Amino acid sequence: MKPLLRLVAGPDGVRAEGDKEVRLGHVLDGDPLADGPPPEGVFAAWSWDGERLRARNDRFGVHPLYYRAGADSLALSPDPLALLVPGEPAALDHDALAVFVRLGFFLGEDTPFAAVRALPPAATLTWSDGGLRVRSAAPPPPGPAAMTRDEAVDGFVDLFRAAVARRLPEEPYDLPLSGGRDSRHILLELCRQGAPPRLCVSGAKFPPDPGADARVAGELAARLGLPHRVLPRPRSQFRAELTANPGQGMGTLDGAWTLPLLAFLRRRGGLSYDGLGGGELAQNPSIALIRENPYDPAALPELADRLLAAGRTGAHVEHLLGPRTARLWSRARARDRLAAELARHAPAAFPLGSFFFHNRTRRSIALAPFALGGDRLLIHTPYLDHALVDHLSSVPHPHQIDGTLHDRALLRAFPEHAGLGFASAVPQRHGPSLVAHRLAFLARLLGHTVWAEPGWWRGGDRVLPRLLAAGRGPGAPRRVSRLQPLALYLLQLESLASGHAPGAF
Repeated sequence: MKPLLRLVAGPDGVRAEGDKEVRLGHVLDGDPLADGPPPEGVFAAWSWDGERLRARNDRFGVHPLYYRAGADSLALSPDPLALLVPGEPAALDHDALAVFVRLGFFLGEDTPFAAVRALPPAATLTWSDGGLRVRSAAPPPPGPAAMTRDEAVDGFVDLFRAAVARRLPEEPYDLPLSGGRDSRHILLELCRQGAPPRLCVSGAKFPPDPGADARVAGELAARLGLPHRVLPRPRSQFRAELTANPGQGMGTLDGAWTLPLLAFLRRRGGLSYDGLGGGELAQNPSIALIRENPYDPAALPELADRLLAAGRTGAHVEHLLGPRTARLWSRARARDRLAAELARHAPAAFPLGSFFFHNRTRRSIALAPFALGGDRLLIHTPYLDHALVDHLSSVPHPHQIDGTLHDRALLRAFPEHAGLGFASAVPQRHGPSLVAHRLAFLARLLGHTVWAEPGWWRGGDRVLPRLLAAGRGPGAPRRVSRLQPLALYLLQLESLASGHAPGAF
């Protein structure tokens, strides 16, 4: 069970229930609750001294921490579901969900629940006798620095080396290794500094992923003379999603495939590394989308519309929405919320890169290591080193938009590995195997509904019948492939909103 503190002010003083002193994640040095700028690391912490609550988090707000404030009460937890009142309906945040059902992640401090908020980055929350104050010391996105492309690359290489040097291991560790750039750079730099892992380990994603991550990772490990192990993917994507959705506080549609990897790391020891932030900051995985949809501060509603159309479910989401949810989670509502968030990144050197880092990275991708991973793992995140983030965030737009910054940095730092490609170059696999995988997901969903959640079939929004109807007509395989995880999420959310206990799924 994750930490939880509830405070209620009354005529006889404040009644406190739960964990009064909590430290989550890690700091490299210093006290996470001390005054001043947040220290290096990914953390959330709070302290209740009997009269005053003080809570703080890391500079980028990466470690999950949520609060629920009432007129004379406050509840605080890294698990937003713990802040729901058992047995009572929970009002939903419809603006937030209008975006989520299309993009697959929440914006800013939004959650699916109207009364629950995420703590903003670099925040200090204080509460005493019913009075709440939340302040964020996060600096605005930096504008473009005066630097050449070579200076951008050299700065990346040098600052990344310093970031890893600040996070060298003091015990044997296993390193998650994919076929991408972020974990490769971590591994090569750790080896360069004389701290190789005892084992490189790769997870397996769900179809239509082609499995190239493990093959490329294995080739790199062999070049370095390191052992490499590939873990099987979860036997059932449905069961994995059923666990991962509430395990990540209903904050993302990603992360379920990491369950075996995180369980393996917890069993093997207390230290690991994660490439969180490397993609969004150094070579954005959405670079093609960003090129096709340039940021124009005078046309943000139009940009928001295009991003929503290109989102995780795109136009397919309308197949799952009934009359009520189509109105509450309308495209227009999503556009307004997204345009407001996009406007916050107008000063940034690379506005859409800044948007994805502060929203998708922080509110979605970070949940696997820091919500599913639990506090038995100390996970270093060298790409979130403050000086490195400041540098990468200020690289001018022309040096980012071609999508080669990380490639150039790897080539400059480790030219001997230039010939090894990346898994992203391998196309996804579609065809009969994907159809069989999706049918298995659907069969397990229907079976679970019959035996454990009969209310899902009769739900007022008719999500399950709508999912079945979406499986008919042209384009059905791709449409259903996109909609199945979202349909399960919406069924679970409907149960939670009606007062269903999250542990009962």
